[in-house]
Amino acid sequence: MQAETFRKEDNMGVRIREKRGKLYLDIMYKGQRRWEALDLRVPKDAAAKRETMRLAEAIRHKRELQLTSERYQLLDPVASKQTLTLYAEKVAATYDKKMHLPKSLKYLRPYAGETLLCDVNERFVDGYRAYLLGQKTIGAATAKHYIDALKALLAKAERERLIEHNPAKGMKTIRVPEQKRPFLTIEEIQKLYNTPAPGGELAEECRRAFLLSCFTGLRLSDLKTLTWGDIERAPEPMIVKRQSKTKDVVRIPLAPTAWELIDDRELHHRDELVFPRMTASKGVNVYIPLNTWRKKAGIDRAFGWHAARHSFAMMTLEASGDIYSVSRLLGHSDIRITEVYLRLLDSRKKEIIASLPELKDEQKTFEFKQPKQA
Repeated sequence: MQAETFRKEDNMGVRIREKRGKLYLDIMYKGQRRWEALDLRVPKDAAAKRETMRLAEAIRHKRELQLTSERYQLLDPVASKQTLTLYAEKVAATYDKKMHLPKSLKYLRPYAGETLLCDVNERFVDGYRAYLLGQKTIGAATAKHYIDALKALLAKAERERLIEHNPAKGMKTIRVPEQKRPFLTIEEIQKLYNTPAPGGELAEECRRAFLLSCFTGLRLSDLKTLTWGDIERAPEPMIVKRQSKTKDVVRIPLAPTAWELIDDRELHHRDELVFPRMTASKGVNVYIPLNTWRKKAGIDRAFGWHAARHSFAMMTLEASGDIYSVSRLLGHSDIRITEVYLRLLDSRKKEIIASLPELKDEQKTFEFKQPKQA
């Protein structure tokens, strides 16, 4: 095969080269030259050789198109013609299933249908936003997460030169009313601590787990997967655990009360669960024991498991005022999440001040003078 040579003035080009029976791409790009091996050998049979060279030429042509697109920032002519749903599924496959993009596919698939990635525009994004807000199965907060997931997806497509611009850029975000975060007072936690949980071993295990969450901020999902290997006894008791939700590792020192709730002074295998009865079977209900125990303790208002985490946040923030340390203890990925508790704390302070009694000085009387008549 006669080799073509690049001219000195050539800044870009792709040629086919043969060396010792193997085929290569000789690439000149941005003034630099390199070879890329093709998984092809030149056969001796003439017909087979022609077929191999046709395949090599197709590969060369595709590689040249890729370099041209990159150089002039053109769209990938093939990839941009795929459907939005297909692209979203490819990207979502690289994410954890619990993240917003994979979960949003349930709604994106029926809305997008066969819409091509290159045809997604502002009107499509606005329509999807309205579609999500109209769903009765999700709230405004979830809809916001799913819209944000689409924004990030389209931003990725723009970086990969699959679309010319991100049509969701600059789009107004969904305003979500600040959610109520029920928390327990120290007096209520004391009542729960002093009250045995009725209902047997599962109920008592739920009691200890809930109280532990009040002193560590662990989510229910992390309580269920807490093992003895996550607990360090020396130099001081501490939980070191990778969170189920964020996958980040939190290090939480154990207060004496928290340590007392789990320290049974027995030897356990590292992989053994601290609260095994809460996950003994798939149908274990940990909410009924919590509700029964709450009523027995004389607490009228209902609350769920997450109230323990909120209570921990409020107690530590009120005691320390250190939002950064509290944020790290809770394992928040963004300190703005922790700031919600600051606003709750400010609101609680206002309520406390408003509840102070008014004192009247009976020695003093106030005269209100009438304004002079003109």
